[in-house]
Amino acid sequence: MNNGKIIVQLHNFSGINTCREFVKIALGLGAREIVFSKAAGTGATAGVPIAQKLAHSKKANVLYLQEIEDAIELISPDYVYLFIKRPFSKEVFNPEEIINSYKEDKTILLIFGGAEPGITKRELEYGIPVYFNKVNELGCLGEVTLALYQLRNLIEDD
Repeated sequence: MNNGKIIVQLHNFSGINTCREFVKIALGLGAREIVFSKAAGTGATAGVPIAQKLAHSKKANVLYLQEIEDAIELISPDYVYLFIKRPFSKEVFNPEEIINSYKEDKTILLIFGGAEPGITKRELEYGIPVYFNKVNELGCLGEVTLALYQLRNLIEDD
């Protein structure tokens, strides 16, 4: 049986450190495909090249695109999850649901917003807005860590 893909995306960010740490966390927790979009300032000019170098050294792929819709167009994911603060989402992040889709050979795109607000109301229409239950605001680095850690544990439990 084949497994699908879980792709992570950092959207709307400007810092080198945010970009670098995002890719280090994602790679460390098993991600092999990482997307960056709506990068600005040093995040775009220096952060993305650093991330590409780190990813290349781990035999992972990096895409650098303008907008969320560009990633959706190129990747054609079966499911898109956008991590957002609780007031803007009614659905709790459910790693079991994602792993079930992954086991069915589906492609899942997980999008994390960098700068505040990170993901706009219009961009929420591209997928399923989710939040973490029993956790306050973590920021994109905490969110990607928690999401990928939970997903990796479920994959390895099989």
